[in-house]
Amino acid sequence: MRDRPDLPSDPLSDVLALLQVRSGAALHMTAGGPWALRFPAYPYLKFIAQLRGVLFVQVEGDAHPYRLEAGDCLLMRSGRPYIAATDLTLSAQDGAAHFAALRGGAATWGDPNAADGMEMIAGRFEFDASQRDLLEQVVPPELHIPADAQAAPALRALLDLYGREAGAPDAGARLVTDGLARIALVQALREPGGARHGWLAALADPKIGPALRLLHGAPERRWSVEELARETAMSRSALAQRFRQLVGMAPLQYLQAWRMRLARKALHEEDTPLAAIAWRLGYASESAFSAAFKRSSGSAPGAYRQQKRVVSALNPPQ
Repeated sequence: MRDRPDLPSDPLSDVLALLQVRSGAALHMTAGGPWALRFPAYPYLKFIAQLRGVLFVQVEGDAHPYRLEAGDCLLMRSGRPYIAATDLTLSAQDGAAHFAALRGGAATWGDPNAADGMEMIAGRFEFDASQRDLLEQVVPPELHIPADAQAAPALRALLDLYGREAGAPDAGARLVTDGLARIALVQALREPGGARHGWLAALADPKIGPALRLLHGAPERRWSVEELARETAMSRSALAQRFRQLVGMAPLQYLQAWRMRLARKALHEEDTPLAAIAWRLGYASESAFSAAFKRSSGSAPGAYRQQKRVVSALNPPQ
C-alpha cells in the first residue's frame, strides 16, 4: 500500500527500492594500441560508458560481441565472464590481475592520443544480494544503449560524474556516488525500447504497463484477472496471455510474489506486528498471511524475522 495514494504508481521505483542499489568501484581508463583483457564472472551490475574510440565486449556464450562507440553505454548483470578488447583476435590477458595493483581509479597505457586511442569509464553498482532473482527478472542480461538513444546523454554525464566521485576522499563522496548509481540505473532502465522482452518491456507495454501499475499501486486489493482486464480495456484471455508472455508468470502469481517481497522487507526492517503486515498486504487474517509466507519462503514469518535479526547482529553495517 502506498503512503500517498494520490500519487501514480511507479513499479520501477518500487523495484529499485528493494534492490537497494549503491555505488562500487569505478575506473577511468585511457589507452592506445591494440589490447584484449579477460574478466571473470562477477556478482554485481557492471557498466561501461565509452567516451572515445571503439571497444568490443564479448560475453561468454554469446555469438556476437557488443561494439561500443563514443557515446555508447553498456549495462551488464548476467555475471558471465567476458572479454573487453580493441582487437578480439588477440590472446586475452588476465584483466583482474592487470588491474589488481591499480591505485586512484585511473589507468593509462600506450598512447591514448594516437589515432586508435580510446577512453572509457567502467565500474559497478552493488545491490542487495538476497534480491538477485528480482534483479534477474527486471534487468536484461546485457543492455546496450547507443549514443543516439534518448537516455544516452544524461547517462554519460551521470557516469562521468560517478567516475570522478568514486573513490574520492572528498566529504560525502559515498553519498554522492550512491545517489548517482541509482539515478544512472533509472536512466538506463527507462530507455524507450531498451528491452524487447521481460519485465521492462512489460512496463513499457501500452496494456501490460498499466496492469503492473495497478498491482503495484494497490497490492492489498483482491484483484481478479477480470478486473485487471476491464481496467486495461483488454479481454481476460488477451491480458493473461500477454502478461505471461512478457513477465513470465500469470498476473495473480505476480501479485502474490510481489506481496511476499514486500512482506520480507517489512519483516526484516520493521517491528510491525504480523497482523498489521497481513492487513497491509490484503490478507484476511494473520494465519492466512503466515500460511502464504511459509509456502513462499519455507519458514513462518516470525522465524524469518528472528533469523534476519540474528544475521544482522552478526554482520553489522560497516
